[in-house]
Amino acid sequence: MSKQTSIQLKDYIYAGYPAIILNTSEEERALQEIVEIAYNAKMRLYVWSETTNVTEYVLQRNGHEILKKDLNVKVSPDEEALTHGLSCGDNVIYCMLDFHPYIKGPSVWRTAKDVFSAAKARGVTYIFISNKFDVPPELEHEVTITNLSLPGRENLKEIATEICQYYGVNVPENIEDVIDAAIGLTTLEAENAFTTAFSKMKNFDIYIINAVKKQIICKDGLLEYTESKETLETVGGMKEFINYAEERFSAYSKEAQDYGLPYPKGVLLVGIPGCGKSLAAKALSNMWKKPLLKLDIGKLFGSLVGDTEAKTRRALEIAEAMAPAILWIDEIEKGLSGVGSSGKTDSGVTSRMFGTILTWLQEKEVPVYVIATANNISSLPPEFLRKGRFDEIFFVDLPSEEERKEIFKIQIEKRKRKAEEFDIDKLASLSDGYTGAEIEECVISSMFYAWNDGKRPYTTEDLIIAISKIKPMSKGIMSDTVSALRNWSTAQGIRNANIAPETLVEENETETKCQRVIRFEKEEQK
Repeated sequence: MSKQTSIQLKDYIYAGYPAIILNTSEEERALQEIVEIAYNAKMRLYVWSETTNVTEYVLQRNGHEILKKDLNVKVSPDEEALTHGLSCGDNVIYCMLDFHPYIKGPSVWRTAKDVFSAAKARGVTYIFISNKFDVPPELEHEVTITNLSLPGRENLKEIATEICQYYGVNVPENIEDVIDAAIGLTTLEAENAFTTAFSKMKNFDIYIINAVKKQIICKDGLLEYTESKETLETVGGMKEFINYAEERFSAYSKEAQDYGLPYPKGVLLVGIPGCGKSLAAKALSNMWKKPLLKLDIGKLFGSLVGDTEAKTRRALEIAEAMAPAILWIDEIEKGLSGVGSSGKTDSGVTSRMFGTILTWLQEKEVPVYVIATANNISSLPPEFLRKGRFDEIFFVDLPSEEERKEIFKIQIEKRKRKAEEFDIDKLASLSDGYTGAEIEECVISSMFYAWNDGKRPYTTEDLIIAISKIKPMSKGIMSDTVSALRNWSTAQGIRNANIAPETLVEENETETKCQRVIRFEKEEQK
């Protein structure tokens, strides 16, 4: 995605777009890229700011040095700043730095509309560079919004090399690991991370770089850098999905890439809440030793025109820049539930965001493995479920008796007791219909009973009491939902995450989907 953003900026300019908003905090790097575009397109480049007024930027023939010519022209930050762009001639790029506070004035945005109309005919492109540009509704259809791509490996390596030269040290042998740690940061953020590591440890300490990176990524709230101690051993059940994931993980090896295997796209885990979908995402991150980025779609929505789309692109760009990584989208149906009515309720914002995510899922070529989870499949748009978006869709069912035994053992030993001291078979038998989360709560409740009864060790009897006091959702408020999810997964032939489909039921090969649904409903009634 980062490459696409950079190409889009160049294409917008070559196509003669009259007004482009470039959202970025990296002003210098943005100007460097625009200077190169202007040089290749044989266009002149002028830059306006309130403090330096108008300056002409010229890239020297060696392609590295930028000559800045101060035109000594005083231009006020209002309509005059806009109209001055047309006075610079034809075939011109006119950059305006931090003009966003002035664009809201009625006379200013009215002038902007007139100026953009004239600029189109004269080959003039206005580029507004700002960290956040609030577009007035009157200009919504007059401007194009894009982002500056994050720096690539070569850019980051140049920064690291310059810092080594500054401190008078050699480039470290683990420089590639250092670059891996810095992927996803802007140039300024990378500089800060590198210098922080040097000031504390006198070297490029990867632990410190990752710590700085985590703070930076979490700063804007678009993505959450998640760390977890969960492993495959702490996931009770879901063996079919875990086996599948282990098989797909092999595609990241060099041998697999030389063989020609494509990077896996990801999976959609659909099922009953509390049965381990989120737990599985955390465990896979540890198994693969890849960063786990959590995306909350609700945080992508913004109040400004184009803000939601910009945030969506930015979040996906960060995920790509950090590849190889795992992108975890939890309860995705909540964020996309309004797609169908988006045109009437939010001017199509949700629909456009959904389209961006769909296109990215379909076309991404970088190793970002997406794990999306959903509790209610009926809220998801049909096009989201078709092949090509994900490698596979799994249904996560209630744990079987064997899986409940495993979960009880995990939860008991997690809380400093030995599983063999408990009657696990009896506990699993009594907890039929319980989710993994409900079993965990049973163990916690039993500990409270024992603690308040003389701070004694909790026992099987305490666990039995806890089980009797907790009514599972599958037999109460979510009984209809559980039944509907099971029917849907069977009718659609969705792969079961808990156990292999051939061991789940014995069915006739000629049985139709409709017949399977009817049989399943009868079994549920029994």
